[in-house]
Amino acid sequence: MKQSFFSILFVLAFSLALGGCDLLSPKSEGPNDLGGSTDLELTKVGSTFPVSLNVDGGNPLFYGVKDSIFITKNEGGIVTFDATMKFDSAVLKAIDTLAGTQDLPYAAKMAVLDIYLAHYHAKIDTTDKENMTLKFTLLTKVTSDGIQEYFSGDNNLSKPFTIVKYGASVGDKYEFTTSDGIKITRTVNYKSTTDDFPVGFWLLKVIDVVETKEDPMVQTITYHTNHKYGLVGIELLLKNGKGAKLTVFPPTL
Repeated sequence: MKQSFFSILFVLAFSLALGGCDLLSPKSEGPNDLGGSTDLELTKVGSTFPVSLNVDGGNPLFYGVKDSIFITKNEGGIVTFDATMKFDSAVLKAIDTLAGTQDLPYAAKMAVLDIYLAHYHAKIDTTDKENMTLKFTLLTKVTSDGIQEYFSGDNNLSKPFTIVKYGASVGDKYEFTTSDGIKITRTVNYKSTTDDFPVGFWLLKVIDVVETKEDPMVQTITYHTNHKYGLVGIELLLKNGKGAKLTVFPPTL
């Protein structure tokens, strides 16, 4: 009987020790943890993602390979996207009108623009008014389970910010505070059951994530994502009621 008692005691103690080391109780994945495979055809170095921008429901302002996002590096799923957008004075005027800044003095416009350029580490060259360029680099983590970004944390790779998890349900939220002290909430508000999101000639199933935060001009940002093709669209809704839609064409589509 004594031997049985000590055997039971040993098993209990061993179980408690394992539990204390999280071996019996695996750590649950938090909203800003992301697993999954990083060996994806989508994120091979050299892949090109042409984009199309529509402002307030109009025709595309720019479209094609010259206005593209390129993958220049992939280190264990940490993917570097370099973007180059070329535009002329007509595009600039359309965006100026969209934002409602067309009547502001030049200095005031640039002050607003500088805020957004700094957030995304972007640079704009307006020297040639008919051949202006916008360039920026985005650091992201892309896996078979979802997408995260680092620009909200000033590109600190120890602080990923989740855009979407493909296993998410409607109502799931990802909340965090940026390096500027701004609270961001991203909420899954739609998940397709049929192919219903247009990308060129194709229709795809999507998970829509709506971002809200304190911003002087932007009401919401909606990320349209697909479990196979990643980010396929972004929509901006401004506080003046106008909007813009960026469509991303994945190279593996």
